[in-house]
Amino acid sequence: MLASWLTQFVFVTLTVFLVFVVANQNFCASVLETQVDFALLGHVINKTDVFDEFECNLKCIGNRRCKSCNVHPNGNDAGKRLCELKSKTRQMRPSDFKRKIGSTYYSSVQGNCVDVSHERERKMAGQCHPRYKGSWCQTPKKGSSSQHPARSCKMIQDTGDSMGDGEYWIDPENNGNPLKVYCDMSTDGGGWLLVSNLVMASSRRSSVPLLFERSYHAISKYQKKNTLLTKLAMNELRTHLNFTQLRFHCSKRLNRTFHVTTAANSFGEAVVQYFSGQTDVLPYSCESFVRMEDDNSELANVCKKWGFEGNKYHNVGKWSTSNRNENRLYDHVVIVWGTNHWNIQPSHQRFECDDYKHAVSVGDFWKIYVR
Repeated sequence: MLASWLTQFVFVTLTVFLVFVVANQNFCASVLETQVDFALLGHVINKTDVFDEFECNLKCIGNRRCKSCNVHPNGNDAGKRLCELKSKTRQMRPSDFKRKIGSTYYSSVQGNCVDVSHERERKMAGQCHPRYKGSWCQTPKKGSSSQHPARSCKMIQDTGDSMGDGEYWIDPENNGNPLKVYCDMSTDGGGWLLVSNLVMASSRRSSVPLLFERSYHAISKYQKKNTLLTKLAMNELRTHLNFTQLRFHCSKRLNRTFHVTTAANSFGEAVVQYFSGQTDVLPYSCESFVRMEDDNSELANVCKKWGFEGNKYHNVGKWSTSNRNENRLYDHVVIVWGTNHWNIQPSHQRFECDDYKHAVSVGDFWKIYVR
């Protein structure tokens, strides 16, 4: 009896403390959520008999995998209750949260630096942690963690869950295997996923260890700064994301920057299809792209001169060159014969951005994004 009274006293004290936490202005903490006559079905990591709800909550706190718990009546022993520890919460699996008379659901909901003492003041001055949103800052933003991935960077931007340029979690296949990627949320409206990323760490062109990736999952290696997708990888990615735009951005410290996005028209779509391996037909260059503000390239000024097709290497007016296969996303992406190229050919020690066989400097880069 004494032990039961003590646990009830501690449980009430804990509840009062948590209520104080919720009411206290600008307090950052986790708040105990209680849902009477409800339960989260499935996702059980452990079952055990307990004397009361407090004991069940303590077991959940002591288990690193536990995200929530259910307490049910115990038909075999009226003096005890059945405690189920769960690996998910109702926010993570809302379809599994059901009404169940006699059961009680508990979980920890994060209340992040929000003023909840006065509704009007809260709406005017309350602020959530950057990774949360909602009236009580209880909803994780899409892409904020591996447990709450978005489908793409564009989805994060479209749902208002952007936290600026940086790392996010996405799951293009929606199969529970998310990837940590880089999203550009500021350029041209944001929502851009970085898929190829080469940044020169040395001015010695012979010492660049490039990774030519045949699976789109390599986009999670962007921090290596030497990862380039092949046509096969890009084709795989478009199968799952169905992106509609590409963005090409290279820059050298010789004051050369080529920075364009594909246009939202049939010419732009032809470029996307070609570099995604959906066609081998070289796309027309003029009217297929839009220049970004920082573009100062000669290439963007002379689109009619682009290309090398068959025996013709002047004034072709097309992207890329004939007979480019897996390497089309980095080898002669754009070419004006003998003067201005986007070209990465490590075997020939050629790293060109709106130039032809010029030297490289630390920090020079070549990046491709999709949206």
